[in-house]
Amino acid sequence: MIGKIITGSSFRGLVNYLLDPSKTPEIISTNLAGTDRNMMIWELNACAEQRPTTKKPVKHISIGFAPGDRSLDPETIDEIAQAVINNLGYGDNQYLVVKHDRYDPKHDRIHSHDHFHILINMVNHEGKRVHDSYDKKKLEKILRAQEQEHNLTLVPSSDQRDYKAATTGQVQRIIREIEECKGRKSTKSPTAPYTLKIQSGIDLASHDCPSLTVFLARLQQLKIDPKLRIESGKVKGISYKLQNFKIKGCKLHQCSFPQLIQNRVTYDPERDLVAINQANQNEEIALAPEFNVSWSQTSLRNYVPNKVQQMLDETYGKQELQVDKKIKKPEPNGHLTGLGFPQTPCPLQNQKGDEGFEIDF
Repeated sequence: MIGKIITGSSFRGLVNYLLDPSKTPEIISTNLAGTDRNMMIWELNACAEQRPTTKKPVKHISIGFAPGDRSLDPETIDEIAQAVINNLGYGDNQYLVVKHDRYDPKHDRIHSHDHFHILINMVNHEGKRVHDSYDKKKLEKILRAQEQEHNLTLVPSSDQRDYKAATTGQVQRIIREIEECKGRKSTKSPTAPYTLKIQSGIDLASHDCPSLTVFLARLQQLKIDPKLRIESGKVKGISYKLQNFKIKGCKLHQCSFPQLIQNRVTYDPERDLVAINQANQNEEIALAPEFNVSWSQTSLRNYVPNKVQQMLDETYGKQELQVDKKIKKPEPNGHLTGLGFPQTPCPLQNQKGDEGFEIDF
């Protein structure tokens, strides 16, 4: 199972989303007295108003099962939902558990897995706000335990993965563009976001746990520009830039500075100081030939689900998915071209004048 947590301020917006008739909603369980959405919203707001200083009392937890898991009955879903609610500390809070159909008009496709949603009022019945520090980490542990208890597919937690996979939205967009190519609705090649490109470059640059100096030099070699934030003589953070796109290390998998030196690189402040200053001043860091890396050494297959890989194989052939060495300029839509899968023409397009298949970064 994969879980996602979002906090917000509007109970009305979330209740309307969960009970949208187009999603074929099924209320699995709730402790709300109201039976229609307006009464539910009134109850939730009335409870939250006991603590007006809490500006975002809405907690939305969405949980998706693995594609290989069976279609689960409402009782099993409720058992999992109750485990999540109670183990996160919301046993005395209002909640609503809703299952949606695999067909979701908002995403314009049929999900390959069952999924359900939990609405929680973060202000409990006594008017106290439940502390939600580390809820995401706690949720991962809860889901791993529930997978074992209900004999479901075991999914690695974030700290157990070697890389960060593409998000649901990113995967859906890639699939949609493949389907448009197959249906002759578009000759545009599938695109992928900058974040996956930068993530794959960081994974490659740190694959052998090098020194921070070598790591920074390799990123420069891959045209990724690292910048380290220094406070009181100590490194406090790191960001990465590819073309015009910049992202903080904490937004990627094990790429914040504390995570880097804990899991990816060796760090000696005295040894690595020169390289840090060179990176921050846009100076090239010397790199011995034996430490060189190139985009041809990494594959994007690690960053998309098996289902997407199969669709790519069926549409574009079973070729190894590699990243081209040459980085092109950004397009107006905010993506980079020429940095993805091999340029094999879509078999359903006219060969003359058509672009080859590629995933843009």
